[in-house]
Amino acid sequence: MYTVTIQTGGQTLSLPAAPGALLSDLLRQAIPSFALPCGGNHTCGKCLVRLSGAVPAPSASDLRLLTASALADGIRLACSCKVEGDLTVTLHAAGAAKIVAWNKTIPFARTETGYGLAVDIGTTTVAMQLFDRASGQVLAEQLAENAQRGYGADVISRIEACKTAGLDVLSARIRDQLEDMAAACLQDAGIDHIDEAVVTGNSTMLHLYEGLDPASLAVVPFAVQSYFGCTSRHTLAGAPVYLPRCVGAYVGADIVCAILAAGMDTGGVQLLTDIGTNGEIALMRDGRLTCCSTAAGPAFEGAGLSCGMPATAGAIRAVGRQDGRVVYETVQGAAPCGICGSGILDALAVMLDTEAIDDAGYMDEDYTIGDSGVTVTQRDVRQIQLAKSAICAGILTLLEEAGLEADAVDRFIIAGGFGSSMNVDSACTIGLFPQALGVKTDFIGNGALGGAAMLLMNRSLRGQSEQLAQAAAEISLSASPAFMDAYVDCMSFMTF
Repeated sequence: MYTVTIQTGGQTLSLPAAPGALLSDLLRQAIPSFALPCGGNHTCGKCLVRLSGAVPAPSASDLRLLTASALADGIRLACSCKVEGDLTVTLHAAGAAKIVAWNKTIPFARTETGYGLAVDIGTTTVAMQLFDRASGQVLAEQLAENAQRGYGADVISRIEACKTAGLDVLSARIRDQLEDMAAACLQDAGIDHIDEAVVTGNSTMLHLYEGLDPASLAVVPFAVQSYFGCTSRHTLAGAPVYLPRCVGAYVGADIVCAILAAGMDTGGVQLLTDIGTNGEIALMRDGRLTCCSTAAGPAFEGAGLSCGMPATAGAIRAVGRQDGRVVYETVQGAAPCGICGSGILDALAVMLDTEAIDDAGYMDEDYTIGDSGVTVTQRDVRQIQLAKSAICAGILTLLEEAGLEADAVDRFIIAGGFGSSMNVDSACTIGLFPQALGVKTDFIGNGALGGAAMLLMNRSLRGQSEQLAQAAAEISLSASPAFMDAYVDCMSFMTF
């Protein structure tokens, strides 16, 4: 047996390792926050570690994804690094990612008393708030990256991980994380119990929380084990847990909660989108709710981009032009070290304006953002094209199915962490949204968490949300010729 010493954030861990053990497996067990965005498939190049001691020769993935200087400096990809002797692993001490908990809900009556937890399990992040249910006051809050992130950045990676690592492992990861977060909330608030919790999330996250096999969600006909809208078989902080109802395999309880928070049944034509690794879109017209989902992938969260990163210190969050110069802002004003989702939208808008890329997304050479040293590559542009085309085509297909043009929408609601930080003008410029929606935008923040809080404090809304989800029509974009046509058209960087 060899000894692997892990150094991270001022902490040192020593682990035994069998010869040939994969370093990413050791890190995934010892450091739950260690991220493997591509699930260990050797494609994203993000699981960087610095090694000393018995440093193995570069793997084929290392040679393909890392520079010669990085390799010479002992940098390797954890997903392809095998232990060949005693090894010291130094992890980059990343700052805390910006996780959105703020939300805007319509006014609602509070009918419950006591204390309760509202939870949104996102694929990337988890947000929890402790409420005094009678007053609506937030007593404590915990925000964290999803502890399953070592098994991939998207739901398909997590589903595949259930086959290899095991469903029980991924289920325990999220339930244990919520228990730890709940304990921290109770301690911060100085109380010793809660009366109930509401836990929302997309269909895959709720399957994993409940311990239900999500394998059928990834294959046609995308059957679900449960639509939920029920009490969980698990407790949280010793209290019963209500799980809101989902619409289908890829339109989850999180979008139903966001619809509730936004008050989309107040009249007119209302369109909502929550852009994450799985872009969910909902259209309400004359009391009729139609939904769809589209696989945007994790590019808008920084994964898969050459200099991509979450919205942590040093991430370029905004890009613009001033007096003929390209200027940028970073998270916390720190020295630039990468770019997050809102920054890449701005960067592409500037690149289009300065003709660094053409409408087809072609570029002659890598583009450096001002004097930051942070670059955008041709592959990065293609990744964003795929993601933004999926979202815009989903919106256009949903509108076409309803016989509507974009300018017929009265209110365009954007939910989610990425949405709350984006520049809508940049989004419309690159064709992420139809141009007509830009002036009708209403940001509601973490609508899923807001809707969960409403269900926590008003029990009668649960039946309402269940009926809403059950009556909703879901359009399967994978079987829609209109979507495929729009997807191809939306690939270009043009306004729609």
